[in-house]
Amino acid sequence: MILGIPANSGLEDIKKAYRRLAHEFHPDVSRLPDARERFIEINEAYEYLTNKLKLEQALKVHYNNENEETAQDIIDAWLAGERERVRARAKKYADMKYRNFKKSEAYRASLKMDYSLQIAGLILGSIVIVGCILGIWSQWKSNPVFVDAGYIIRSMIVSLVGFLMVAYSGYMIFKRSTSKTRKH
Repeated sequence: MILGIPANSGLEDIKKAYRRLAHEFHPDVSRLPDARERFIEINEAYEYLTNKLKLEQALKVHYNNENEETAQDIIDAWLAGERERVRARAKKYADMKYRNFKKSEAYRASLKMDYSLQIAGLILGSIVIVGCILGIWSQWKSNPVFVDAGYIIRSMIVSLVGFLMVAYSGYMIFKRSTSKTRKH
């Protein structure tokens, strides 16, 4: 429960929790006396959980759920050696300055999914907006009797959802790009 997420959390939830806590407890940023140890624990938990998820998925594909006991033996053996490797890397991250830590592969990998989701939000929101506009226009052109106030209001509500998706995704992408230019 180091990352503060449920045991059955997916990769996206793990990455979000990791970024939030890594920023909060990095020894270069936090003034808490136990920040370094907490940061190490956060990094350990992140690497351990993401690697465990990846291994479990790979073994399920490889063994095709036929021999679950063999897959579990492999997972258990891997977990035994993984903890020390992860702890050593977490200590290395704790000794870095925060700005250098943000350039690390672990931190950057956690950002990639967010950026992809933001781009997807822009695209999906745009499709929703254009779809609503084209839907009203084509309905008006083919059978204007069905284009009443209720139809237009429903289309406007759906368009608003699309607009909110585009606005939020655009804001997050803009925020990310301006934070990069300010730091360089």
